[in-house]
Amino acid sequence: MHPILFDFGSIKVYSYGFCIMLGALFGYFYALKHAKTIGLTSVHISEMTLLIIIASYIGGKVFLWFSDWSYYMQNPAKMIELNGNGVVFYGSFIFCITGLFAFFNFRKVKAAPIFDVLAVCTAIVHGFGKIGCFLAGCCHGKVCSAAMGVVYHNPLSQAQPLDNPLYPVPLIDATIIFSAALFLIWYGKRKQFAGELMLWYIFIYSTARFFTEFLRGDDDRGFIGPLSQSQWVSIGLLILAVIIYWVMRKNVASPTHHK
Repeated sequence: MHPILFDFGSIKVYSYGFCIMLGALFGYFYALKHAKTIGLTSVHISEMTLLIIIASYIGGKVFLWFSDWSYYMQNPAKMIELNGNGVVFYGSFIFCITGLFAFFNFRKVKAAPIFDVLAVCTAIVHGFGKIGCFLAGCCHGKVCSAAMGVVYHNPLSQAQPLDNPLYPVPLIDATIIFSAALFLIWYGKRKQFAGELMLWYIFIYSTARFFTEFLRGDDDRGFIGPLSQSQWVSIGLLILAVIIYWVMRKNVASPTHHK
């Protein structure tokens, strides 16, 4: 496809980075629009954005290292190449959630309502990121029939093998993620408790990711037994989200009565 969107000689604009930046802008303005409804100021949103950028980068790179630690131990510079490997979403997500909990505790604000807004923001950024993956050729699918696949010809693309139809896994993921974003926006007025939207995003994405991983063709992403690392993380996050949902739903259904 088009791993490099614009080439001005010494200055190159990479499709993945551009899409992430575009998604981050949309996510930022969505959060800014809903800031007052969740008790935050524009300063809080800016601080959160900076925290998310830092946590996403560090977490994504840490999980990238785990995906092929022996290679990155021998080639540490590859971890931070701007035109090379990107980040692992689950690493970014887990580090962001952990960092945000610490931030909310420091700022003395309620976390649950904010995570409802951030669920939509996450889906927006993530969806644009998947479009960037598609253009760059990363997270590509296995070889498939011509009717079901897309063909990469650009030698700079990360997709392998070139000139063969591959499952468009990033586009499948992007479709699911953007659909999830629309669902979360619709369901936001119908939610039963604060924080439910983030749990729904985890339900939808972790389930979808578990199955789309079977279509992936980048076998160097790391495996533990028969499943990829991301599939194991999907299972863990789904179980954790179900437990949290059950507890919070139970608390709403059975409020404490005072005599």
